[in-house]
Amino acid sequence: MEAEAGGSGGDPSGGLGSIFNDPNMITKLASNPKTAPLLADQEFMAKLQSLKANPNNIGMEMQDPRFLQVMSVLLGIDMQFGAPGEQPAAPKEAEEDAKAAKEAKAKADEEKKKGTEFYKKRQFDQAIEHYSKAWEMHKDITYLTNLGAAKFEKGDYQGCIEACQQAVEHGREILADFKVIAK
Repeated sequence: MEAEAGGSGGDPSGGLGSIFNDPNMITKLASNPKTAPLLADQEFMAKLQSLKANPNNIGMEMQDPRFLQVMSVLLGIDMQFGAPGEQPAAPKEAEEDAKAAKEAKAKADEEKKKGTEFYKKRQFDQAIEHYSKAWEMHKDITYLTNLGAAKFEKGDYQGCIEACQQAVEHGREILADFKVIAK
C-alpha cells in the first residue's frame, strides 16, 4: 500500500505535513514578524490545529498564501512571493489588524503591570481587576496564570481553579508550548 502511495506512507504532501507536528511550531511562528500576527486569527489557528491533527489535508490549505508563509518559516527557508527582487505587498487590512493586535497587547501589558503592582502590595481585589482587564484586551495565558495566583492568595480557590483551567484550555487551543501550559 505504501508503494502505491508513492512510498511516503500515504502522505500526499510528500512528508511536508509532518512540519505541523513540530513541538516548537508556535514559538517559531510567534518569533517571526511575518507570521506572528497570524496567531491572533482564531480561524487561522483552527486551520493550523486541523493540519496538526490531519497533515494529509495540507493540499486544501495551500491555496491560502498564509500557509506558504508558515511553511517557509517552519522549514527555515526565506521564500519571496512575487517577482524577483520585489517585496510582496502586505494587504492593508492585515497590516491594520497586526497594528491593532500590537496596540491591544501593549495596553494589556500595562494592565498586567498595574495588577502586579497591586499583587505585590497584597491588594488582590485590585490585582484581579487589572489581570481580568488585561485578559479581555488580549488573550495571553500569562494574564490568566497571574489572575489565578491573585485569586489563590485571596483565598478564592474555586476562582483560582477556574482561571487555571481556562489558561490550560486556551493554551491547548493556540497550541502553546507544554511548559507554558504546565505553568
